Amino acid sequence: MIARPFRKSNAPSDKEQVFLVALVDSNLPRRNSFRQQLDVLGYASLAFDSPHDLIVDQFDPLEFGCMIIASQDEFIHSQIQAAMEKYKSPMLLVTAKENFPALSVLEKFFSESNRVDVIHESCTRHELSWRLHFLKHQAVEASASIGFFNFGKYSFDLKRRTAWVGEEKIHLKPLEFDLSLEFFQNINSVLTREKLYAQFWGESPCSTKSRKLDVCISNVRKKMHIDADKGLILRSIYGRGYELNSLDSEDGI
Repeated sequence: MIARPFRKSNAPSDKEQVFLVALVDSNLPRRNSFRQQLDVLGYASLAFDSPHDLIVDQFDPLEFGCMIIASQDEFIHSQIQAAMEKYKSPMLLVTAKENFPALSVLEKFFSESNRVDVIHESCTRHELSWRLHFLKHQAVEASASIGFFNFGKYSFDLKRRTAWVGEEKIHLKPLEFDLSLEFFQNINSVLTREKLYAQFWGESPCSTKSRKLDVCISNVRKKMHIDADKGLILRSIYGRGYELNSLDSEDGI
């Protein structure tokens, strides 16, 4: 059984990236509680009764930014491994205190992967946010290590230095590619003009009246189809810099 996705409502403005979370839990009250917490933290989620349901459904392997699994049964070990083989997303295991010993069979698996973490079912919203934040960074680093970075329909091939929006290959100049990637890796975070000038031109914006940053960003916005219809907006923050925002819309994640 799959529950319809929750949409993010009061997402904090300092979120670095928005992920669709696969929430696996056969305990309906606990599952609903976690979905409400995820909604407040700004995450959209899809709910499943078991890891098996997650595995058999035909979702794109890149669909989920994170998996939260709270289902516990005698098949949990093999199901978790199967889920991680299909979806390369980081995983957060939720368990009651009395079930921690049962997870010892996964100890070796944990030691070989930085994509798995364990949390108590009565965790605070702050702890849940911190754990997800950590796993998100692990996902970004893992993507970079294999040469790809993805956000929704936007994909970056780091080795070939090419970008895609859905099935459309986007032809970017080298600087446009680097600037696009920087914004998508820091989504919903302000990038100051000082940082961008120093990183991409090796100079201070105060030392020149050139509008090359603004022109480059205008080109990125147009070529990458960054607009409200795609659920994104690249906006200027007066006196500070620029920010790529993910919008809350019915066509979003």
